[in-house]
Amino acid sequence: MEVSQKINPINDNNYDDDITVTDVPQGRFLAVTANKVSDDGTKREITVQLFQLEQAPGGTQSTNSGLFVKGDKEISIEVTVSQDGTELATNDQAYA
Repeated sequence: MEVSQKINPINDNNYDDDITVTDVPQGRFLAVTANKVSDDGTKREITVQLFQLEQAPGGTQSTNSGLFVKGDKEISIEVTVSQDGTELATNDQAYA
């Protein structure tokens, strides 16, 4: 399983993040469950969880973070994919 992301500048300090995960098991889907700034303010931390959905096809799936405002000290976004409390994949990418 691999996770990748495409950080999209919208305007000013507004962004969203397209997140793609490969090898999602059949019967699971992606959902963003957290989108916050780290305690030191330098990193945005996005958590994506795999949830059960019988009809979900599996394979490569994508989701979006939703709109957020980049903090003054933020330099990167870290996406963590987990299932049932187990971390499956991470990706850290700097803002362009």
